Amino acid sequence: MDDQRLGLAAFRERIKASRESFPHHWEASRKLMVPETLQSMLPNLIQHIEGTSLDPILRERLIGALQQFCKPSGSREEAKVFKELTGFPPSKGVRALLVWGLLAEGGKRENPEELSGVQCEEILRKTSNPYDVLRHSATPSLLDIGAGDLSFEQELVDHYVVHVRAQHTPLTLHAFDRLMPGSRVGGVYHKNLDRERYLQSFSSEELRFKFWGGLGLETFSKGKGRLPCYTVSTCHAPANPTFAYEPDRLAPGIIQAHLQSSRGNYRQGCYKGEPVLEVSHRGHTLTFPDWKFDILGPLALLRFMVQRSRVVILSAIDAEVFWEVLSQLLADDRYRPPNQIFTTVLLPEVFGKVYEELSSMAVGERKDLSRLANLRDPMPFVTPTKGDVQMPCRFRYVEIRRGAVLEGVPSSFTARQFSQMKEESIPWWVILIPDGRL
Repeated sequence: MDDQRLGLAAFRERIKASRESFPHHWEASRKLMVPETLQSMLPNLIQHIEGTSLDPILRERLIGALQQFCKPSGSREEAKVFKELTGFPPSKGVRALLVWGLLAEGGKRENPEELSGVQCEEILRKTSNPYDVLRHSATPSLLDIGAGDLSFEQELVDHYVVHVRAQHTPLTLHAFDRLMPGSRVGGVYHKNLDRERYLQSFSSEELRFKFWGGLGLETFSKGKGRLPCYTVSTCHAPANPTFAYEPDRLAPGIIQAHLQSSRGNYRQGCYKGEPVLEVSHRGHTLTFPDWKFDILGPLALLRFMVQRSRVVILSAIDAEVFWEVLSQLLADDRYRPPNQIFTTVLLPEVFGKVYEELSSMAVGERKDLSRLANLRDPMPFVTPTKGDVQMPCRFRYVEIRRGAVLEGVPSSFTARQFSQMKEESIPWWVILIPDGRL
């Protein structure tokens, strides 16, 4: 523990910060306040307090207040003591202590009421809407990567708000996008202010919404308010070429040469004082954010999502990104030929039966990938678990779906554009349940 002789003021700040940093634990603590459950958890909470380096007098007063709370007194003196020690009235003060001392100790403990991998798999196999897993969570939360204009966020909330109100289980909805607010490039993919205001209009008992602009995978974790683990993380239309080429499989020179031949010549430029990427395409110069052609690869995206969620959903995936993602999910090295770009000619040769089975899928059809080929075990990255122990990661379930917009399923702005993109084939979905942290 890092509680070095914490005094009263510092302790109150500590538990306040813990409550704000772990809203899902705060909601879970509400259900722990029934007498039987609280009585069973109290010894563990007291043991935790005894093991901290709090000021000795403060420690003794906290333990005494907790013991007194479990007695049917409800005196004004009790309320006064809790307010002084925690900054909250008695019930909320005990809940704040539970979050700080047990549920979110060091930010490493899992929510004891959250879904297991087995439960997530059972739910996903039975439902046509993968986001229905949120209905089964005691503390539902979702992180959307590359949120764009917030179309998906609004549709998701409209879809689930009735359930949220009926079950009194507020939804935590966080979203971020790499586009810098105020940038002159990005057009319709900037956040929509009307949608943002709409999402912010809900009470905190229904929705806890937060959007961050100007953040990428590498910078998301820096800052306050992020959850250590979400029920679901999702990425709609994963960026191409950012996630279309795996650097571990393809040399930088090969990727750059392919981009030049397929996208056209490109160079760094400046537009009204802002750094941009200028791409020559069919006689026109197109302007993009300067990081548009930065290559991270699908493993970076999968690693990021696995480390932060129980269910991973990639939707409206274009063909280039999809086959590169798939090559990283399958066990046999034949699916990852070094320094070969996946072309329409090469795909059938590399993926064989897997290619035949998936290419013949109808819109809305779904397949369990493990029935077509063995899944990679372990994946070439690790995930942190309790105590910062690094554990090998594997996926217990991977489902492939075909289509851009699926009936009854909340969709993104980009997904709805595929019908107008004559150069694009029917996109894909990949839904994954990791084993590494579940």
